[in-house]
Amino acid sequence: MGKEIILRCRNITKEFPGVKALDGVSLELEKGEVHALCGENGAGKSTLIKIITGIYQKDSGEIEYEGNTVNYRTAQECRKNGIALIPQEIHLAETLTVAENIFMTNYPKKAGLVDWDRMNRQTEKLQERLGKTAMSFKPDQLVKTLNMGQKQLVEIMKAISMKVKIIAFDEPTSSLSEDEAQSMFQLIKQLTAEGITIIYVSHRLAEIFTICDRVSVYKDGKYMGTKNTGEVKSSEIVKMMVGRDINLYERASGSAAKQEILRVEHLSWKNKVKDVSFVLKKGEILGIFGIVGAGRTEMANALFGITQMDQGSIYIEGKKAEIKRPKDAVRYKMGYVTEDRRGQGLSLVMGVLENTTLPFYRKFLKYGILNLKKEKEEVAGLTEKLNVKTPSIYSKVGNLSGGNQQKIVIAKWLGAKCRILIFDEPTRGIDVGAKSEIYKLMDELSGSEHSIIMISSDLPELLTMSDRILVFRDGEIVKEFENTDALTEETVLKFAIRMQ
Repeated sequence: MGKEIILRCRNITKEFPGVKALDGVSLELEKGEVHALCGENGAGKSTLIKIITGIYQKDSGEIEYEGNTVNYRTAQECRKNGIALIPQEIHLAETLTVAENIFMTNYPKKAGLVDWDRMNRQTEKLQERLGKTAMSFKPDQLVKTLNMGQKQLVEIMKAISMKVKIIAFDEPTSSLSEDEAQSMFQLIKQLTAEGITIIYVSHRLAEIFTICDRVSVYKDGKYMGTKNTGEVKSSEIVKMMVGRDINLYERASGSAAKQEILRVEHLSWKNKVKDVSFVLKKGEILGIFGIVGAGRTEMANALFGITQMDQGSIYIEGKKAEIKRPKDAVRYKMGYVTEDRRGQGLSLVMGVLENTTLPFYRKFLKYGILNLKKEKEEVAGLTEKLNVKTPSIYSKVGNLSGGNQQKIVIAKWLGAKCRILIFDEPTRGIDVGAKSEIYKLMDELSGSEHSIIMISSDLPELLTMSDRILVFRDGEIVKEFENTDALTEETVLKFAIRMQ
Protein backbone atom coordinates (compact mmCIF):
# COMPACT_ATOMS: atom_id res chain seq x y z
CA MET A 1 0.00 0.00 0.00
CA GLY A 2 1.41 3.38 -1.08
CA LYS A 3 2.06 6.35 1.14
CA GLU A 4 -0.69 8.87 1.84
CA ILE A 5 -0.83 11.67 -0.75
CA ILE A 6 -1.49 15.00 0.95
CA LEU A 7 -1.45 17.27 -2.13
CA ARG A 8 -1.73 16.83 -5.90
CA CYS A 9 -1.29 19.46 -8.61
CA ARG A 10 -2.62 18.51 -12.04
CA ASN A 11 -2.04 20.42 -15.29
CA ILE A 12 -1.28 23.73 -13.59
CA THR A 13 -0.89 26.62 -16.05
CA LYS A 14 0.13 30.20 -15.31
CA GLU A 15 0.90 33.02 -17.73
CA PHE A 16 2.35 36.47 -17.14
CA PRO A 17 2.53 39.14 -19.86
CA GLY A 18 4.71 37.63 -22.58
CA VAL A 19 5.74 34.60 -20.50
CA LYS A 20 4.15 31.19 -19.95
CA ALA A 21 5.59 30.46 -16.50
CA LEU A 22 3.86 27.08 -16.06
CA ASP A 23 2.63 24.86 -18.87
CA GLY A 24 0.45 22.02 -17.56
CA VAL A 25 2.76 21.00 -14.71
CA SER A 26 2.16 18.35 -12.06
CA LEU A 27 3.31 17.68 -8.50
CA GLU A 28 2.42 14.99 -5.98
CA LEU A 29 3.39 15.25 -2.30
CA GLU A 30 3.44 12.39 0.19
CA LYS A 31 2.66 13.10 3.83
CA GLY A 32 5.77 13.61 5.94
CA GLU A 33 8.28 13.72 3.07
CA VAL A 34 10.84 16.34 2.06
CA HIS A 35 10.18 16.95 -1.63
CA ALA A 36 12.63 19.07 -3.64
CA LEU A 37 11.72 21.21 -6.64
CA CYS A 38 14.64 21.63 -9.07
CA GLY A 39 15.18 23.61 -12.22
CA GLU A 40 17.04 26.56 -13.66
CA ASN A 41 15.88 30.09 -12.90
CA GLY A 42 12.74 30.62 -14.94
CA ALA A 43 11.83 26.92 -14.83
CA GLY A 44 8.65 27.66 -12.83
CA LYS A 45 9.56 26.38 -9.34
CA SER A 46 8.84 29.59 -7.44
CA THR A 47 5.67 30.24 -9.45
CA LEU A 48 4.38 26.78 -8.55
CA ILE A 49 4.99 27.13 -4.81
CA LYS A 50 3.41 30.60 -4.86
CA ILE A 51 0.29 29.08 -6.42
CA ILE A 52 0.25 26.26 -3.85
CA THR A 53 0.62 28.79 -0.99
CA GLY A 54 -2.00 31.25 -2.30
CA ILE A 55 0.27 34.12 -3.41
CA TYR A 56 -0.52 33.59 -7.12
CA GLN A 57 -3.70 32.25 -8.72
CA LYS A 58 -3.43 29.53 -11.35
CA ASP A 59 -4.95 30.15 -14.79
CA SER A 60 -6.05 26.53 -15.15
CA GLY A 61 -5.53 23.12 -13.61
CA GLU A 62 -6.53 21.51 -10.34
CA ILE A 63 -5.13 21.34 -6.81
CA GLU A 64 -6.28 18.50 -4.58
CA TYR A 65 -5.48 18.86 -0.87
CA GLU A 66 -6.26 16.08 1.62
CA GLY A 67 -8.58 14.47 -0.93
CA ASN A 68 -10.56 17.65 -1.72
CA THR A 69 -10.28 20.02 -4.67
CA VAL A 70 -9.32 23.47 -3.34
CA ASN A 71 -8.88 26.96 -4.75
CA TYR A 72 -7.45 29.15 -2.00
CA ARG A 73 -7.33 32.81 -2.99
CA THR A 74 -4.84 34.26 -0.50
CA ALA A 75 -1.76 33.29 1.48
CA GLN A 76 -3.69 33.89 4.70
CA GLU A 77 -6.41 31.46 3.60
CA CYS A 78 -3.73 28.87 2.83
CA ARG A 79 -2.11 29.33 6.25
CA LYS A 80 -5.47 28.90 8.00
CA ASN A 81 -5.87 25.61 6.17
CA GLY A 82 -2.35 24.37 6.94
CA ILE A 83 -0.16 25.43 3.97
CA ALA A 84 2.62 27.98 4.57
CA LEU A 85 5.58 29.48 2.71
CA ILE A 86 8.93 30.39 4.25
CA PRO A 87 10.20 32.83 1.59
CA GLN A 88 13.79 33.43 0.58
CA GLU A 89 13.43 37.10 1.49
CA ILE A 90 12.09 37.12 5.05
CA HIS A 91 9.32 39.68 5.60
CA LEU A 92 8.82 40.33 9.31
CA ALA A 93 7.89 43.49 11.22
CA GLU A 94 11.37 44.46 12.39
CA THR A 95 10.22 46.83 15.15
CA LEU A 96 7.84 44.31 16.74
CA THR A 97 8.81 41.47 19.08
CA VAL A 98 9.18 37.82 18.16
CA ALA A 99 5.87 36.97 19.85
CA GLU A 100 4.04 39.85 18.15
CA ASN A 101 5.22 38.69 14.73
CA ILE A 102 4.14 35.11 15.37
CA PHE A 103 0.63 36.00 16.55
CA MET A 104 0.15 39.16 14.49
CA THR A 105 -3.11 37.98 12.91
CA ASN A 106 -4.30 35.99 15.90
CA TYR A 107 -3.39 37.75 19.17
CA PRO A 108 -4.53 35.80 22.28
CA LYS A 109 -6.92 38.03 24.21
CA LYS A 110 -8.30 38.41 27.70
CA ALA A 111 -11.30 40.62 28.43
CA GLY A 112 -11.02 42.05 24.91
CA LEU A 113 -7.36 43.05 25.37
CA VAL A 114 -4.16 41.42 24.13
CA ASP A 115 -2.96 38.87 26.67
CA TRP A 116 0.78 39.55 26.50
CA ASP A 117 1.77 36.98 29.12
CA ARG A 118 -0.13 34.22 27.38
CA MET A 119 1.31 35.23 23.99
CA ASN A 120 4.87 35.06 25.36
CA ARG A 121 4.18 31.71 27.03
CA GLN A 122 2.81 30.29 23.78
CA THR A 123 5.91 31.53 21.98
CA GLU A 124 8.14 29.80 24.53
CA LYS A 125 6.24 26.54 23.94
CA LEU A 126 6.85 26.87 20.20
CA GLN A 127 10.55 27.45 20.89
CA GLU A 128 10.68 24.37 23.10
CA ARG A 129 9.00 22.36 20.37
CA LEU A 130 11.67 23.39 17.85
CA GLY A 131 14.51 22.65 20.27
CA LYS A 132 17.68 24.46 21.30
CA THR A 133 18.19 26.17 17.94
CA ALA A 134 15.10 28.26 18.69
CA MET A 135 16.08 29.04 22.30
CA SER A 136 18.78 31.58 21.42
CA PHE A 137 16.34 34.53 21.60
CA LYS A 138 13.43 35.61 23.77
CA PRO A 139 9.74 36.08 22.94
CA ASP A 140 9.86 39.79 23.83
CA GLN A 141 13.03 40.44 21.79
CA LEU A 142 12.71 42.81 18.82
CA VAL A 143 13.02 41.03 15.47
CA LYS A 144 15.50 43.62 14.18
CA THR A 145 18.06 42.31 16.69
CA LEU A 146 17.97 38.76 15.26
CA ASN A 147 20.26 37.26 12.64
CA MET A 148 18.92 35.68 9.43
CA GLY A 149 18.80 32.15 10.83
CA GLN A 150 16.80 33.32 13.84
CA LYS A 151 14.38 35.25 11.62
CA GLN A 152 13.74 32.09 9.62
CA LEU A 153 12.92 30.31 12.89
CA VAL A 154 10.38 33.03 13.69
CA GLU A 155 8.75 32.43 10.28
CA ILE A 156 8.63 28.68 11.01
CA MET A 157 7.12 29.25 14.48
CA LYS A 158 4.56 31.55 12.86
CA ALA A 159 3.63 28.70 10.52
CA ILE A 160 3.42 25.90 13.09
CA SER A 161 1.41 28.13 15.45
CA MET A 162 -1.40 27.74 12.89
CA LYS A 163 -1.14 23.90 12.85
CA VAL A 164 0.53 23.81 9.46
CA LYS A 165 0.61 20.55 7.46
CA ILE A 166 2.72 21.64 4.47
CA ILE A 167 5.64 24.10 4.60
CA ALA A 168 7.34 25.32 1.41
CA PHE A 169 10.93 26.53 1.85
CA ASP A 170 12.31 28.77 -0.91
CA GLU A 171 16.15 28.75 -0.91
CA PRO A 172 16.23 28.40 2.92
CA THR A 173 20.02 28.28 3.32
CA SER A 174 21.04 30.99 0.83
CA SER A 175 21.81 33.49 3.61
CA LEU A 176 22.81 31.07 6.38
CA SER A 177 26.20 30.06 7.74
CA GLU A 178 27.19 26.38 7.58
CA ASP A 179 26.24 25.87 11.25
CA GLU A 180 22.87 27.60 10.75
CA ALA A 181 22.23 25.47 7.66
CA GLN A 182 22.94 22.26 9.59
CA SER A 183 20.54 23.41 12.32
CA MET A 184 17.93 24.04 9.62
CA PHE A 185 18.35 20.50 8.28
CA GLN A 186 17.86 19.05 11.77
CA LEU A 187 14.74 21.13 12.22
CA ILE A 188 13.30 19.97 8.90
CA LYS A 189 13.88 16.34 9.92
CA GLN A 190 12.06 17.05 13.17
CA LEU A 191 9.09 18.62 11.36
CA THR A 192 8.74 15.66 9.00
CA ALA A 193 8.92 13.28 11.98
CA GLU A 194 5.81 15.10 13.24
CA GLY A 195 4.07 14.36 9.92
CA ILE A 196 4.59 17.80 8.35
CA THR A 197 5.34 17.75 4.61
CA ILE A 198 8.17 19.92 3.30
CA ILE A 199 8.55 21.41 -0.19
CA TYR A 200 12.22 22.32 -0.60
CA VAL A 201 13.38 24.67 -3.37
CA SER A 202 17.15 25.05 -3.71
CA HIS A 203 19.88 25.41 -6.33
CA ARG A 204 22.25 23.48 -4.07
CA LEU A 205 22.13 19.89 -5.28
CA ALA A 206 24.28 18.64 -2.40
CA GLU A 207 21.60 19.83 0.06
CA ILE A 208 18.85 18.17 -1.94
CA PHE A 209 20.62 14.81 -1.88
CA THR A 210 21.34 15.21 1.84
CA ILE A 211 17.89 16.08 3.12
CA CYS A 212 15.23 15.34 0.48
CA ASP A 213 13.37 12.09 -0.18
CA ARG A 214 12.24 12.88 -3.72
CA VAL A 215 12.91 15.55 -6.31
CA SER A 216 10.65 16.90 -9.07
CA VAL A 217 12.35 18.63 -11.98
CA TYR A 218 10.99 21.49 -14.11
CA LYS A 219 12.35 23.06 -17.29
CA ASP A 220 11.00 26.11 -19.13
CA GLY A 221 7.68 25.86 -17.27
CA LYS A 222 7.21 22.15 -18.00
CA TYR A 223 7.27 19.13 -15.67
CA MET A 224 10.18 16.82 -16.49
CA GLY A 225 9.62 14.06 -13.92
CA THR A 226 10.10 12.96 -10.29
CA LYS A 227 12.92 10.80 -8.90
CA ASN A 228 13.81 9.24 -5.56
CA THR A 229 17.03 10.91 -4.40
CA GLY A 230 18.42 7.56 -3.27
CA GLU A 231 18.03 6.10 -6.76
CA VAL A 232 19.41 8.86 -9.00
CA LYS A 233 22.72 10.67 -9.48
CA SER A 234 23.08 14.45 -9.35
CA SER A 235 24.36 14.44 -12.94
CA GLU A 236 21.04 12.91 -14.07
CA ILE A 237 19.09 15.66 -12.30
CA VAL A 238 21.28 18.32 -13.90
CA LYS A 239 20.67 16.82 -17.35
CA MET A 240 16.90 16.84 -16.73
CA MET A 241 17.13 20.49 -15.67
CA VAL A 242 19.17 21.86 -18.57
CA GLY A 243 18.72 19.28 -21.30
CA ARG A 244 22.46 18.57 -21.55
CA ASP A 245 25.39 17.24 -19.55
CA ILE A 246 27.19 19.87 -17.47
CA ASN A 247 30.41 19.49 -15.54
CA LEU A 248 30.18 22.36 -13.09
CA TYR A 249 33.67 22.05 -11.78
CA GLU A 250 35.91 22.12 -14.80
CA ARG A 251 38.37 24.91 -15.49
CA ALA A 252 40.05 25.05 -18.88
CA SER A 253 43.47 26.04 -17.54
CA GLY A 254 45.11 27.58 -14.51
CA SER A 255 47.29 30.65 -14.53
CA ALA A 256 51.07 30.52 -14.77
CA ALA A 257 51.34 34.31 -14.41
CA LYS A 258 53.99 35.69 -12.09
CA GLN A 259 53.71 39.45 -12.61
CA GLU A 260 52.13 41.27 -9.69
CA ILE A 261 49.12 43.52 -10.35
CA LEU A 262 47.88 44.16 -6.80
CA ARG A 263 49.65 44.14 -3.44
CA VAL A 264 47.93 44.68 -0.10
CA GLU A 265 50.08 45.37 2.97
CA HIS A 266 48.96 45.32 6.62
CA LEU A 267 45.28 46.09 5.97
CA SER A 268 43.21 46.38 9.18
CA TRP A 269 39.63 47.46 9.90
CA LYS A 270 37.80 47.61 13.26
CA ASN A 271 39.20 44.34 14.60
CA LYS A 272 37.32 42.51 11.81
CA VAL A 273 40.33 42.54 9.49
CA LYS A 274 43.72 42.21 11.17
CA ASP A 275 47.03 42.99 9.46
CA VAL A 276 46.12 41.32 6.16
CA SER A 277 48.79 41.23 3.43
CA PHE A 278 48.70 39.40 0.08
CA VAL A 279 49.59 39.67 -3.61
CA LEU A 280 47.37 39.19 -6.67
CA LYS A 281 49.07 38.29 -9.95
CA LYS A 282 48.04 39.13 -13.50
CA GLY A 283 45.70 36.55 -15.00
CA GLU A 284 45.25 34.79 -11.66
CA ILE A 285 42.16 33.68 -9.78
CA LEU A 286 42.96 34.08 -6.09
CA GLY A 287 40.50 32.17 -3.90
CA ILE A 288 39.46 33.42 -0.47
CA PHE A 289 37.90 30.95 1.98
CA GLY A 290 36.66 31.24 5.55
CA ILE A 291 33.56 30.56 7.59
CA VAL A 292 30.99 33.32 8.20
CA GLY A 293 32.55 36.09 10.29
CA ALA A 294 36.11 35.32 9.17
CA GLY A 295 36.53 38.83 7.70
CA ARG A 296 36.51 38.00 3.98
CA THR A 297 33.82 40.46 2.86
CA GLU A 298 35.06 43.09 5.32
CA MET A 299 38.49 42.87 3.68
CA ALA A 300 36.94 43.28 0.21
CA ASN A 301 34.86 46.27 1.36
CA ALA A 302 37.97 48.00 2.73
CA LEU A 303 39.94 47.19 -0.42
CA PHE A 304 37.22 48.70 -2.62
CA GLY A 305 36.73 51.79 -0.44
CA ILE A 306 33.25 50.95 0.83
CA THR A 307 34.67 51.18 4.34
CA GLN A 308 37.75 53.13 5.39
CA MET A 309 40.62 50.90 6.46
CA ASP A 310 42.21 51.85 9.78
CA GLN A 311 45.65 51.13 8.43
CA GLY A 312 47.34 49.52 5.46
CA SER A 313 48.58 50.22 1.96
CA ILE A 314 47.40 49.19 -1.50
CA TYR A 315 49.69 49.03 -4.52
CA ILE A 316 48.43 48.57 -8.09
CA GLU A 317 51.06 47.67 -10.69
CA GLY A 318 53.75 48.74 -8.24
CA LYS A 319 52.32 52.20 -7.52
CA LYS A 320 50.62 53.17 -4.29
CA ALA A 321 46.86 53.59 -4.75
CA GLU A 322 44.79 56.02 -2.67
CA ILE A 323 41.38 54.36 -2.35
CA LYS A 324 39.03 56.20 0.00
CA ARG A 325 35.74 55.39 -1.74
CA PRO A 326 34.45 53.07 -4.49
CA LYS A 327 34.81 55.83 -7.09
CA ASP A 328 38.57 55.77 -6.45
CA ALA A 329 38.71 51.98 -6.86
CA VAL A 330 36.94 52.19 -10.23
CA ARG A 331 39.44 54.86 -11.28
CA TYR A 332 42.18 52.29 -10.62
CA LYS A 333 40.25 49.82 -12.80
CA MET A 334 38.95 47.71 -9.94
CA GLY A 335 35.39 46.28 -9.95
CA TYR A 336 33.40 44.56 -7.19
CA VAL A 337 30.72 41.92 -7.77
CA THR A 338 29.17 42.06 -4.31
CA GLU A 339 27.61 39.18 -2.40
CA ASP A 340 24.25 41.01 -2.31
CA ARG A 341 23.77 41.78 -6.00
CA ARG A 342 20.13 42.84 -5.53
CA GLY A 343 20.78 45.18 -2.63
CA GLN A 344 24.24 46.54 -3.50
CA GLY A 345 25.12 45.60 -7.06
CA LEU A 346 22.03 46.69 -8.97
CA SER A 347 19.13 49.11 -9.06
CA LEU A 348 16.24 46.70 -9.57
CA VAL A 349 13.79 49.36 -10.77
CA MET A 350 16.17 50.53 -13.51
CA GLY A 351 16.72 48.87 -16.86
CA VAL A 352 19.55 46.70 -18.11
CA LEU A 353 21.04 49.63 -20.02
CA GLU A 354 21.12 52.08 -17.09
CA ASN A 355 22.53 49.46 -14.68
CA THR A 356 25.25 48.43 -17.11
CA THR A 357 26.55 51.93 -17.86
CA LEU A 358 26.21 53.34 -14.35
CA PRO A 359 29.98 53.33 -13.61
CA PHE A 360 31.01 54.72 -17.02
CA TYR A 361 28.07 56.64 -18.51
CA ARG A 362 30.17 59.81 -18.68
CA LYS A 363 32.08 58.38 -21.64
CA PHE A 364 28.90 58.87 -23.67
CA LEU A 365 28.56 62.54 -22.68
CA LYS A 366 29.55 65.36 -25.01
CA TYR A 367 28.82 68.96 -24.04
CA GLY A 368 26.51 67.57 -21.36
CA ILE A 369 24.41 65.58 -23.86
CA LEU A 370 24.20 61.78 -23.65
CA ASN A 371 24.85 59.92 -26.91
CA LEU A 372 22.09 57.34 -26.56
CA LYS A 373 23.04 55.52 -29.75
CA LYS A 374 26.60 54.79 -28.59
CA GLU A 375 25.39 53.83 -25.11
CA LYS A 376 22.89 51.39 -26.62
CA GLU A 377 25.54 49.86 -28.90
CA GLU A 378 27.94 49.38 -25.96
CA VAL A 379 25.33 47.66 -23.80
CA ALA A 380 24.08 45.49 -26.66
CA GLY A 381 27.64 44.30 -27.24
CA LEU A 382 28.22 43.51 -23.55
CA THR A 383 24.93 41.64 -23.10
CA GLU A 384 25.65 39.60 -26.23
CA LYS A 385 29.17 38.81 -25.06
CA LEU A 386 27.91 37.62 -21.66
CA ASN A 387 24.86 35.84 -23.13
CA VAL A 388 22.41 37.84 -20.98
CA LYS A 389 18.86 36.59 -21.48
CA THR A 390 16.57 39.62 -21.41
CA PRO A 391 13.57 40.70 -23.52
CA SER A 392 15.41 43.95 -24.22
CA ILE A 393 18.17 46.17 -22.85
CA TYR A 394 15.41 48.41 -21.50
CA SER A 395 13.82 45.65 -19.40
CA LYS A 396 13.89 46.13 -15.63
CA VAL A 397 16.76 44.24 -14.03
CA GLY A 398 14.46 43.19 -11.16
CA ASN A 399 12.51 41.01 -13.62
CA LEU A 400 15.55 38.98 -14.71
CA SER A 401 16.72 35.69 -13.22
CA GLY A 402 19.49 35.64 -10.62
CA GLY A 403 22.06 34.39 -13.12
CA ASN A 404 21.26 37.13 -15.62
CA GLN A 405 21.33 39.77 -12.88
CA GLN A 406 24.81 38.55 -11.95
CA LYS A 407 25.91 38.88 -15.57
CA ILE A 408 24.71 42.51 -15.62
CA VAL A 409 26.85 43.27 -12.55
CA ILE A 410 29.86 41.75 -14.33
CA ALA A 411 29.00 43.59 -17.57
CA LYS A 412 29.14 47.00 -15.88
CA TRP A 413 32.68 46.38 -14.62
CA LEU A 414 33.83 45.03 -17.99
CA GLY A 415 32.32 48.11 -19.63
CA ALA A 416 34.28 50.24 -17.18
CA LYS A 417 37.45 48.42 -18.38
CA CYS A 418 38.23 47.04 -14.93
CA ARG A 419 41.22 44.69 -14.89
CA ILE A 420 40.97 43.67 -11.22
CA LEU A 421 37.67 42.03 -10.30
CA ILE A 422 36.48 41.03 -6.83
CA PHE A 423 33.80 38.31 -6.90
CA ASP A 424 32.07 37.78 -3.53
CA GLU A 425 30.02 34.54 -3.59
CA PRO A 426 29.68 34.76 -7.40
CA THR A 427 27.28 31.81 -7.81
CA ARG A 428 25.12 32.14 -4.68
CA GLY A 429 21.41 31.81 -5.49
CA ILE A 430 21.83 31.08 -9.20
CA ASP A 431 20.93 27.90 -11.03
CA VAL A 432 23.24 25.18 -12.27
CA GLY A 433 23.25 26.31 -15.90
CA ALA A 434 24.06 29.91 -14.96
CA LYS A 435 26.81 28.69 -12.61
CA SER A 436 28.48 26.89 -15.48
CA GLU A 437 28.36 30.07 -17.57
CA ILE A 438 29.80 32.20 -14.74
CA TYR A 439 32.68 29.74 -14.27
CA LYS A 440 33.41 29.77 -17.99
CA LEU A 441 33.35 33.56 -18.05
CA MET A 442 35.73 33.82 -15.08
CA ASP A 443 38.09 31.36 -16.78
CA GLU A 444 37.99 33.42 -19.99
CA LEU A 445 38.60 36.67 -18.09
CA SER A 446 41.64 35.29 -16.29
CA GLY A 447 42.91 34.00 -19.63
CA SER A 448 42.70 37.53 -21.04
CA GLU A 449 44.82 38.93 -18.17
CA HIS A 450 41.99 40.05 -15.92
CA SER A 451 42.88 39.26 -12.32
CA ILE A 452 40.20 37.91 -9.97
CA ILE A 453 39.79 37.74 -6.21
CA MET A 454 37.13 35.08 -5.65
CA ILE A 455 35.49 34.92 -2.21
CA SER A 456 33.40 31.76 -1.82
CA SER A 457 31.96 29.42 0.80
CA ASP A 458 31.77 26.65 -1.83
CA LEU A 459 34.99 24.64 -1.46
CA PRO A 460 34.56 22.51 -4.62
CA GLU A 461 34.12 25.78 -6.51
CA LEU A 462 37.29 27.28 -5.01
CA LEU A 463 39.36 24.14 -5.47
CA THR A 464 38.52 24.05 -9.17
CA MET A 465 38.62 27.73 -10.10
CA SER A 466 41.46 29.11 -7.96
CA ASP A 467 45.19 29.20 -8.66
CA ARG A 468 45.93 29.92 -5.00
CA ILE A 469 43.69 29.93 -1.91
CA LEU A 470 43.98 32.18 1.15
CA VAL A 471 42.23 30.92 4.27
CA PHE A 472 40.79 33.56 6.62
CA ARG A 473 39.96 33.00 10.28
CA ASP A 474 39.07 35.65 12.87
CA GLY A 475 40.02 38.46 10.48
CA GLU A 476 43.47 37.07 9.64
CA ILE A 477 45.06 35.06 6.85
CA VAL A 478 46.04 31.83 8.59
CA LYS A 479 47.16 29.81 5.58
CA GLU A 480 48.03 30.15 1.90
CA PHE A 481 47.77 27.17 -0.45
CA GLU A 482 49.05 26.67 -3.96
CA ASN A 483 46.12 24.88 -5.58
CA THR A 484 47.29 21.44 -6.68
CA ASP A 485 45.48 18.17 -7.35
CA ALA A 486 46.60 16.98 -3.91
CA LEU A 487 44.76 19.78 -2.08
CA THR A 488 41.51 18.57 -0.46
CA GLU A 489 38.45 20.23 1.06
CA GLU A 490 39.31 18.73 4.45
CA THR A 491 42.80 20.25 4.38
CA VAL A 492 41.48 23.74 3.67
CA LEU A 493 38.59 23.46 6.12
CA LYS A 494 40.71 22.44 9.10
CA PHE A 495 42.57 25.77 8.98
CA ALA A 496 39.32 27.72 8.63
CA ILE A 497 37.76 26.18 11.77
CA ARG A 498 40.88 25.82 13.93
CA MET A 499 41.22 22.03 13.74
CA GLN A 500 44.96 21.92 13.08
